[in-house]
Amino acid sequence: MLCVQLEDSRPDVRLRALKALGKLELATLAQHVGAVVNMLEDDEDRVRARVLVTLGKLDPETLAQHAGAVIARLEDDDARVRERALETLGKLEPVTLAQYAAAVIARLEDDDTFVRRSALETLGKLEPETLAQYAAGVIARLEDDDTFVRKEALETLGKLEPETLAQYAAEVIARLEDTEYVCMAALHTLDKLEPATLAQHSDAVVNMLDNPRDLTCEYALMTLGKLDPATLALHANAVIAMLKDDARSVRAKALNTICKLDQATLTQHADAVVAMLKDTADVGRVQVRVAALAPLRALPHYLIRGTDLDDFHKRVLASKHARELSRDSREFEELHSLLLGRLQWYRCRLRWRVQRLVLYWYALPYRPSGPGHARDVEAWDRMVGSRDERQTTSTSSAKKRQIEITDWLLGSAASRTSTNLAKRDRRHQAQK
Repeated sequence: MLCVQLEDSRPDVRLRALKALGKLELATLAQHVGAVVNMLEDDEDRVRARVLVTLGKLDPETLAQHAGAVIARLEDDDARVRERALETLGKLEPVTLAQYAAAVIARLEDDDTFVRRSALETLGKLEPETLAQYAAGVIARLEDDDTFVRKEALETLGKLEPETLAQYAAEVIARLEDTEYVCMAALHTLDKLEPATLAQHSDAVVNMLDNPRDLTCEYALMTLGKLDPATLALHANAVIAMLKDDARSVRAKALNTICKLDQATLTQHADAVVAMLKDTADVGRVQVRVAALAPLRALPHYLIRGTDLDDFHKRVLASKHARELSRDSREFEELHSLLLGRLQWYRCRLRWRVQRLVLYWYALPYRPSGPGHARDVEAWDRMVGSRDERQTTSTSSAKKRQIEITDWLLGSAASRTSTNLAKRDRRHQAQK
């Protein structure tokens, strides 16, 4: 009955028949695939487009047998038919689709915006190794007049392997100055880079935190979260500053990024994180306060001992009345007071320790054999010249002085000897 309707002279009847065929089981639809494929030559544009949608319901193996007929529709006069043909090709297995990649690439120059977008989306279904061969064509679409084509091009680039994508990182970074949707797509694509490569462009991502658009800031924070802890620590101040943002979602994303910091850096900024436990910008909501629990759990044990943050976090998330918990319970406030007090005591102990160290090193110069004395001697050596030259000079002077002293001693001894002999002779003469 449906096959008969496919030959009806009325386009609406043929469309209804195609829609009905598309709802059949795959095995049943496969039995009528020949009649459906023949409808690709229909005079009505809407019918040809619906035929391609129906073919897209087939399993990839059956569809591959009729891929040639679908490829032919890429040259159709109607843009909607070309778009549907690209979408149908995207249902093929990547290995099969690779055989028709050249025909898909040609559609990147299509006059219709939607066709170009569909071509990019279909290319994104290829294996990364195959897509890399056509990356130049995708990069060219970053200069497309249409915002959504540029966005789709960035998303397609994101399907490349990180090593290949790194070659086009500069082109992706340039899109950060584009419209909001394109900028967010660029940030999402940068996520796919290796941390070491992303670190080279981290300054450009940090600059996006000053963007007035909340979604852009959120994407920038998520991208920064992919950095290794050492690199992220260099931008810790910029991330911490986002905890004062007006948007609740931005503050929550900043807290998620702060979790990636190493423990030492996180401890330095613990005050700002603890302050989020009293975040009341959005009354009755716990999104920010709950997000603050994650970085707090990463603090050193001596700061959070005795506080079961894991259990508290689970109870808050499991609560069906999280808003009431935030408004009525004093647990957040008590936790805030406890951690704030411990942080203040911790910093007080640090100051005392620094003072003791300063006093210790201040006293060292007065110990002739102590490290401070040796340090000052070394500094003096650098001021007056190299140690070797000074040692040579002092050795020569010492030898010269020793010779002078020896000569003087010998002269004095000889003089005393002669004097004593003269006195003895006089005594002998007096006795005679």
